[in-house]
Amino acid sequence: MKKALLFFSILFLSLELKGQTEEYFDPDDRPKFYFGVGTGINTYTGLAGLSGNFIIEKKLFVQAGLGLSSWGVRTSIGLRYDRSYRNGFTYGIGLSNSSGIDDIDMELETASGGTRDINMQLENAPAIYIKTGYNWWFGENNTFNINLGYSVALKGQPWTVNDGSSLSPTSQQVLQLIAPGGIILGMGFTFGIQ
Repeated sequence: MKKALLFFSILFLSLELKGQTEEYFDPDDRPKFYFGVGTGINTYTGLAGLSGNFIIEKKLFVQAGLGLSSWGVRTSIGLRYDRSYRNGFTYGIGLSNSSGIDDIDMELETASGGTRDINMQLENAPAIYIKTGYNWWFGENNTFNINLGYSVALKGQPWTVNDGSSLSPTSQQVLQLIAPGGIILGMGFTFGIQ
């Protein structure tokens, strides 16, 4: 009994001492707003863009993005949940919309087999996304993050051929590939604004 009491006393004392040597972190002292830059494929910021993250509850953020994508200007709004106040996994869900591009000439294959410039309109393309990632904190209130997820396009064919040409199946597959939707791979930095 004495050995067990001695063991638990030493264990408790060592845990108490370890707790006193770590830097104190109060999550309520964090900035409420984080400004960011991001890049990636099908990300909420597009190929290159800006983000804003606002804390609404301890580990829950409202997240918004604005950037350039392969389909015009990307805007997005969503929620992000962090499992930890520091380094750790993060999860998100949201809605993005790419504005499209009016009156664009693209070199594509036609149904008759020839390749030529075809005048098209890339229409706005909304999508719902779900993602997971990891945050690495550095400095006082800054993060580097990576994200992986999936985006579901809400329009099956968000383009119109303006000049009446018929596209080949290969050209349609190319357009589906560059249109919003599919695997998300992204990274970015956020900076806490006091």
